Amino acid sequence: MVQLDRSPCAPFSVRQGRLGGAVFLQDVFDVLGDDPKGAVVSRLVRPNETLVGASHQFRTGSETGHCGLVRLASDLFVLNTNLSFQQDALCPVIGEDFIELHFRLSGRLSLYPERDGIETVDVDKGSLLVWRQPHGMNIMERLQADERESSMTIYLRPSALERYFGDYAATLPANVAVGLGAESKGLFFLRMACYPRLIELVRELWSLDIVRSRGLVRAEALVMMILCEVVSMLEDAHDDSTSLCRLSDTDVRCLRKARDLIRSQYTPPPTIEEIARAIGLSATKLKSGFKALFGKSVSQYANDLRMDHALELLRKSDIPILLVAEMLGYEYQNSFTVAFRRQFNVLPKDYRRDPMILADASSAC
Repeated sequence: MVQLDRSPCAPFSVRQGRLGGAVFLQDVFDVLGDDPKGAVVSRLVRPNETLVGASHQFRTGSETGHCGLVRLASDLFVLNTNLSFQQDALCPVIGEDFIELHFRLSGRLSLYPERDGIETVDVDKGSLLVWRQPHGMNIMERLQADERESSMTIYLRPSALERYFGDYAATLPANVAVGLGAESKGLFFLRMACYPRLIELVRELWSLDIVRSRGLVRAEALVMMILCEVVSMLEDAHDDSTSLCRLSDTDVRCLRKARDLIRSQYTPPPTIEEIARAIGLSATKLKSGFKALFGKSVSQYANDLRMDHALELLRKSDIPILLVAEMLGYEYQNSFTVAFRRQFNVLPKDYRRDPMILADASSAC
């Protein structure tokens, strides 16, 4: 297979021939089992499939670092990168029609589509880019020097999503279904904010030891969990279109201020309008951005804090339940009781008598 030498930067050198003489990324993953030169490879052989992981160290005049590659199926792969560059790297990448879930852990990636009317897409730390680049379409990708570049990308075909989620496109918003559906032919970008639970899963997968066969089993489990989280985010947007939003760096800073404000004042919490005025965002952006960034609505986040405080007061004090309700900002004890039971499926008085009842109630649900 002919090797291409288009770029000095390591992640795209993986695509362009440094492992196994492959030209395209699909080819790189297809030849993983053939002991590509310079890579440490592990395999997990199953009756109907073989999982493969490879770890490859880079050290050249322009870049240093590490790439990890995992092949879970013929249509589902993972690429982890941890690299640094001596100079800005500008690399052409040819589309292979993957659905890509690109998680940016550090550094900035800028994408320059070679098509009129499509602006540059910047992917910063803490962002998820859901991306589909049709066959043969070029995109220039730029990575900045003097800043560690860490990322994880899941590459999959529509067939992989169909295998795990059935007719997944039917549950997505119309514009997203068009971009990610099996019949899609166009370029698709959607930047989303990663909330903490999702980032924890991504970081665990990114740091996993994939040169051990048991590590490949863990990698498979983590990929499934991440796919469930991402698909859930997209499905939620079907019912609430504001859940699907684009967040600037300024938006993220403002939303973190909103979270800090709620943490300091949740008995009772401020209203949406009060929070929006305090942080300088519209109520619409506050509601959609907060859910995208933290995985919960503003009201759900505030209520969880309130109920956790209720647990602490009931468990660690003998304060009458009526006063507990007042301390939490409820005008009536009955309102607090209803809210507590809705949250935990037990009554406050029963929890106070036996805190272990909460674990039994949770398992019963």
